[in-house]
Amino acid sequence: MHILIVDDHAFVCVGLKATLLEEFDGIEVTTTNHGDSALTILAQNTIDLAIVDLFMPGGAGGFTFIEMLCKSYPELPLIVLSASENPAHIRKCLDFGVAGFVTKSAPKDALFEAISKALVGERYVPQSLIESMPEVAKVIDEVDSGADIEIISELITHRQMDILTLITHGCSNKQIARELDLSENTVKVHVSAMLRALVLSNRTQAGILGQKLGLTKSQDIQKQ
Repeated sequence: MHILIVDDHAFVCVGLKATLLEEFDGIEVTTTNHGDSALTILAQNTIDLAIVDLFMPGGAGGFTFIEMLCKSYPELPLIVLSASENPAHIRKCLDFGVAGFVTKSAPKDALFEAISKALVGERYVPQSLIESMPEVAKVIDEVDSGADIEIISELITHRQMDILTLITHGCSNKQIARELDLSENTVKVHVSAMLRALVLSNRTQAGILGQKLGLTKSQDIQKQ
């Protein structure tokens, strides 16, 4: 497993890397202090999980950077690590599709839990967010418990439901594009939009949700 840490404070990178190497066996940890170099690392390596500081100086940082990562790497579990405890900041990151949000004041076990959940397609949501924003908790609970298909269909388009069905079948974007007579780029856009609408972190979560909804059964998928 290869984890990428992105934080502008060098001591945070060093300390966090040491902590992860001690906690998890057989992992590789790469650190960088800038978003631009993080993009280069992601382009040149297979990264299994990224831990990213929310606010960093320079051109690549902040919400724009988090959103870009979620759109460009929708299958990459992304955990935001931040000094901010603002529920609005947490909600915004979750809307982008991150796998978790951990405050820097939280105990290290919180980060370990976030990592463990993210790697199996689950989401780590701080209790403070659940308490302050019950509507977010409602969506998460519905997804995690296998919400009724009618509820899900209200959150995504018919085409995105078709794509969710095919993801549940294990289809790649290329296979989905061929099945639905769409371009692969169009499929990528639909997948990203669907993940954000359903507050999911990655395709693994989408597939789990599809199984709970019974989308592994035969579906009437119409080409447009």
